Amino acid sequence: MKRKKPKIRYSKEKLKKDLIQQKKTLKNNFLLNVMRGDVKDLKYIEENFEQLGIFISQNGFQIITIEFDGAVDNNSEIIFSRFIIKNRVKKILSTYFSLQSAELLHRISMIINTDESSIIIEKLQSQLQAAIELIYHDHGIRCFIGISHIHNNISEIPDAYTESLEAVRNAAMQEDINIFYAADVEKLSNQYEFTIESEYRLINYIKTSNKEQAINIIEDVVYENTKNHNLKIGYVQCLMFDMVGAIIRSVKEKGFSSIPVEKDPIRIMKEYTNIVEMKQILLDFCSYACELNLSRKETQKYSIEEEINQYIKENYFNPDLNVSMLGETFHLTPAYLSKIYKSETGNSLLYAINSIRIEASKKLLNETDLCVNQISQLVGYLYCNAFIRFFKKQTGLTPGQYKNLNQKQKKTSDE
Repeated sequence: MKRKKPKIRYSKEKLKKDLIQQKKTLKNNFLLNVMRGDVKDLKYIEENFEQLGIFISQNGFQIITIEFDGAVDNNSEIIFSRFIIKNRVKKILSTYFSLQSAELLHRISMIINTDESSIIIEKLQSQLQAAIELIYHDHGIRCFIGISHIHNNISEIPDAYTESLEAVRNAAMQEDINIFYAADVEKLSNQYEFTIESEYRLINYIKTSNKEQAINIIEDVVYENTKNHNLKIGYVQCLMFDMVGAIIRSVKEKGFSSIPVEKDPIRIMKEYTNIVEMKQILLDFCSYACELNLSRKETQKYSIEEEINQYIKENYFNPDLNVSMLGETFHLTPAYLSKIYKSETGNSLLYAINSIRIEASKKLLNETDLCVNQISQLVGYLYCNAFIRFFKKQTGLTPGQYKNLNQKQKKTSDE
């Protein structure tokens, strides 16, 4: 005889709770889909809003998005954090506005109907700021708030949501700002300054393992670009990645062809949005690059002198080769390039150019029957008199005297 399966009895209370929870989940998910722009049929949206009890005023609404510390990754901790944040913020806002909220991982978004109250959201900033500080003090949870413009049509919900996301991410980027408005974002610049000169100086300091000076360059560049909180988050990241690129180029012999995972700044930086944290990653990577170059110094010494001298040797025959041309080539002002070259060698750039040209002319004087005028042109002098003057200054002889003396010595050795 077959046993009858026991009937599972649900109490009315449990069924009611389950239905309420299901409706909350449906409401949350549908609202998220609308905010993200996944649902575009306005009639379908209106019908579902009515069924789910979602009221969005056509006379004015804003979206407020709250993001909290990404370090919270345990599911129960995330749920707890959302509960704490939502209750604290909702308590402030619901006094003045009716609202709808949707939650996703480390984010809570609330649509508030602003036409219901004469108060504007900016007047609640001090209360919201106090709530953020209290949440951090009591629970160690850092959170940031982004607030959209006022919108008047449900078709604009995705726009409002995007505005609030951009605002909250710019808030999280700053060291001392927790609340950001869409209007503030529009005032931000998309122009950052990392000059060619700063880049070349950074590369040169790392190549010579001058960690202190390289770090100073990074500190200065980050400070100048972020001191007024006027740079958009995406362009802050671009600035950081630009400096990462300069650091990578500073290591000789493709030293970063296989960067250890734990040292890869791009991978690490993607997980952070805070300027202070990103800058520290950059400084750590800079120190790592300096150490790599320092470890190779015994086998291969680098200096800017070598790079400049090599360029002059390859271009000495060009009559346009001068200090200005070298400055353009190395992306530095002629004055600054002259200064760092002299600090390394004790000689001026003009002296270096003439020395290499004179050495090349000696070879031509010794090995060819070309006249002095022809040789002067071949080694980059437009005027023969200038060539003769520089030649005599460096050797104590005129080119003709040098050639005659060399021929006599050669004849004597042959005899």
